[in-house]
Amino acid sequence: MASEISPENEQFIQHAIQAGMFRTRAEALDTAIELLKCREQLIRDVNAGIEQLERGEGEPLDIECIKAEVRARVQISKG
Repeated sequence: MASEISPENEQFIQHAIQAGMFRTRAEALDTAIELLKCREQLIRDVNAGIEQLERGEGEPLDIECIKAEVRARVQISKG
């Protein structure tokens, strides 16, 4: 099945293949489609969160707790 994309996007794909990011054009296009799916899910999740906030279902952020969690994750990743 052929897919028609702009010359600029085709050039980007070919460059990505030459750079070793993808083995084939199909792999690059499959990755792009998966990223589009993730983007759509993210938009749905953000909209759901906004609706929850508008209904008053939000909770205040605990910045100190968030900082502590990030520090713990960084320590774990450093080994």
